[in-house]
Amino acid sequence: MSVRQQPAGTNGSGHSTERSIAVETEDGGNVATGLIGIGLFTMKLDEGRLPVTVEVHRNIHDRLDPPDLSEAAMTGYYVALWQHDAPAIISGKWTELTVSPSRRAELITLLDTASLAEFELVEQSLRQSDEFVGRGPVTDSGAPSVTVFASISRISSIEIDPQWATTASPSYLAADILDCANQIRQQRPRFHEDGSWADRTDDELEHELAEYKSYLMRNS
Repeated sequence: MSVRQQPAGTNGSGHSTERSIAVETEDGGNVATGLIGIGLFTMKLDEGRLPVTVEVHRNIHDRLDPPDLSEAAMTGYYVALWQHDAPAIISGKWTELTVSPSRRAELITLLDTASLAEFELVEQSLRQSDEFVGRGPVTDSGAPSVTVFASISRISSIEIDPQWATTASPSYLAADILDCANQIRQQRPRFHEDGSWADRTDDELEHELAEYKSYLMRNS
């Protein structure tokens, strides 16, 4: 299977939209995708599927209008996600694709929370809900320059303020996306199996968790 870019289209301002790529299948056919801005945002991801590097094409403002930058950023993320996961997919090592912690790690991490709010945040993250948000500096328009939403497994949305992006340099776009990713990295629970609960059996941990959750709810 190979990927090649379709001829770029243009919008009313003459900017290239690059709204699709063609994926060539093994039988010689093509499947068109609806991605925009292929190659304008490039990223490398860590084991939690968050960017550790972000680069933005220096001529991005000549290629896209500001309202299209959010979608182009997500295109860059999708490409990085595929590059990150491809080795495991190709080798069939499906267990390497999960970022969900073991049940034991869930139990110990929940037992180590200090409040009901923290306990519920960990519970919500395990349901893969988009509980984690990174925000860039507030711009003159009153909105964050960049807003990134994520679950414990991946980014679900990158929103770039189009008014700010009109004059923002590519390096600022990259820096603010990376800063949002770092905020999310700090917010995510750090699942672990060590600490004071490490010598307990799984059954004991399940019992302790039920008791602890009941205690937190009674005293919140």
